[in-house]
Order: sequence, then structure tokens, then C-alpha cells
Amino acid sequence: MTPRRPRSAHRGFTLLELIVALAMVSALCVPLYQTLRIAFKAKVRAEADMIPSRVSELAMEFLRSDIECALQPTPNSPGYATTTTTPVVQAARTSATVPVSLAGSFVGIDSRDDRGHDGDDLTFYTTSDGPEHIAGDGEIKLVELTVLTPNGSTDHVLVRRVTRNLLSPQPVNPDDEVLCRHVASFNLRYYDGTDWQDSWDSTQQSNELPVAVEVTLQLDPPADAPQNQLAKKFIRIFPIVCSTLVADANAATTTGSTTP
Repeated sequence: MTPRRPRSAHRGFTLLELIVALAMVSALCVPLYQTLRIAFKAKVRAEADMIPSRVSELAMEFLRSDIECALQPTPNSPGYATTTTTPVVQAARTSATVPVSLAGSFVGIDSRDDRGHDGDDLTFYTTSDGPEHIAGDGEIKLVELTVLTPNGSTDHVLVRRVTRNLLSPQPVNPDDEVLCRHVASFNLRYYDGTDWQDSWDSTQQSNELPVAVEVTLQLDPPADAPQNQLAKKFIRIFPIVCSTLVADANAATTTGSTTP
């Protein structure tokens, strides 16, 4: 009788089994790769969509602070326009003992940039804070909001141009603070209590500030964004605390006029 050979405790795979297993793994890898590829593309697209929103929110926060703290021109300020010659106004303008107010005119110009897009300009006085200039916070400063093209670049940037030393006997170069880049358009409208206007000049508006300012900011997608991504538009409305037209508008409501 022939003795039986002991079976091996570990039986190996045949070549055919290995080929079948590799074929099954390959079949599973194809849809898995496609799923991961779609997921990564969606992640990149979502991040690209979020960048303009984050940038606009930061820029709008600066604009909100500046506009809400805008100051109304006073009789002893250089930006005050009057058709009267009362002794009080004359004394405020000529007397060396009367302190000079630094709150001047509020001027918003409806304009376009070199591309023909909205590129408005607004110059006014405000007490808003500036995180980059801690020493000057809380003081009256001259702010200009405008769209510029830096030297050597074709990009359009929204700039907050700030002049803090308003009593300097010598010309002072303003500080240009970039609020956001890739600006497609920047449009401002001004509410007078009844209608929206495309421009505003306090010297032509009885030294009044508008009730509110509507800011429309449109941003181009970043350079590394998908080619089919379009420019995004953001709109905010900021009230002006120092505007006295609010009281006038409320008073007009009692006579039959309506306000929003």
C-alpha cells in the first residue's frame, strides 16, 4: 500500500486565479478612478466659485465701514457750498479763532474704465477704522474709492485711497489700499429718499449726503479657474448714518409721499 503524502498547510494560487483577480480589480479601478476624478474636479470648481465670494465679502466690509461713517459737510469746511452770506458762515470761513472742520464734500462720479465697464469714483470724508494704520483710527480721513490698473499689469483693482493728515501744509501722498483684484466693474448709486441717482455732488445737493449707497461689484474669475466660469456680481446697500434726508423723507411720508 502506497503511503499518502501530507497535504501542504498553505495552498497557493494558480496563475489563472491571479489573472482573473487582476482583471476584476482592474474592472473596479476604472469606475473608481472616474468617480474620484469627478469628485476632485467638483472640489476645484467649488473652491474657485468660493474665492470671488470671499474676496467680495472682505471688500464689502471695508466699503460698509467707510460709507456708513461718512460725514456731512459743515459750514466751516472747505467742501461746504452755500448761497448765503450770513455772518456766521463768514466768521467760520475767515476767522482764525474758529476751528476748521475737516468734513468736506461728498462727491460720487459716474464713470467708466478703459474697457468701457463701470468704474465709478467716490470721494468723501469718514471716521471709519483702518486696520493697517492703527495710529490714525477714529480720526477724520479723506477716502477715495476708485478702480486702477497697476503699472505693468492689465488687471483692474479696487483701491481705497486714504489721506489721513488733512492739516499738513505740504501735499500728502495718500495710502493706496487694495480691496480686491480682478474687478470686472464697480458701480455706485445714491438714494435721495425717493429715487436712485448715478452720481452725487453734495455741493449741488444743498450739502446733503444721500440716504444710502448701493454698491455693485463684479469680479472676474481667478486665472486658474475653469474656462467656463463667468464673472460674479455682488450687490450691497449701505445706509449713511449722518444723512439728514432720512428725516426729510419721513416728513414727506405724512404728506402722501412714499419711501421704501
